[in-house]
Amino acid sequence: MAKKYFLSFLTVLVGLSLASCGLIKNYGNRKSSTSSSTTSQVSQKDSSKSDKASDKDVSTTTETKRIGSADYGYIDIPSNWIKFTDLDGGDSVQFTDGSAYNIVTMNGYTREKAHVQDGETFNAELIAQRLAYSWNDNKDVEKMWGAKSTVSGNEAFQLNVIMKSGQLVVSWVFQKDDKVYLISFEGDRKTLASVISYIEETWSLDEKGPTNNI
Repeated sequence: MAKKYFLSFLTVLVGLSLASCGLIKNYGNRKSSTSSSTTSQVSQKDSSKSDKASDKDVSTTTETKRIGSADYGYIDIPSNWIKFTDLDGGDSVQFTDGSAYNIVTMNGYTREKAHVQDGETFNAELIAQRLAYSWNDNKDVEKMWGAKSTVSGNEAFQLNVIMKSGQLVVSWVFQKDDKVYLISFEGDRKTLASVISYIEETWSLDEKGPTNNI
């Protein structure tokens, strides 16, 4: 299952050096800064304009709740999502829609937690490079590519993965002050389309959240 792969990658990525990670050098040339363009790239085989419109309507009318932690920040998600705990989840905050297939994962890294070596620059690009490297040799990956996005005004490195099973794994890596944050979604296209605006527009270090971003 893709969720097992992703959780193990959260452990692997903190031990990789920048010298071993050269997979997202072209991030700056891949522009995908809006929710609609991201959704259409990930789901290009089976998406339509009408689907996107209806999915967007769902995200603007669904009752939400605030999840996260002081260490990882907070986002809004649909209020019927529940806390999810995987044995391999480490210290991540995770929630699911109840399927244990559609999952949002949140984490955060200081320089010390990421085990950054002398001579390495600790930033979002470093963590994104490590994450891309950890996916690179996975035989269950059908396609992987990077893009640029934003999370609540913070420039983000976005890694999009399509598994051979059809499951999607999309990760946002961004920096605020002296910490790098990671938010990921894994699951199906329709659910991604309904929660992507929450991830990109409602993240904040304030538990009360930004004002009406969606």
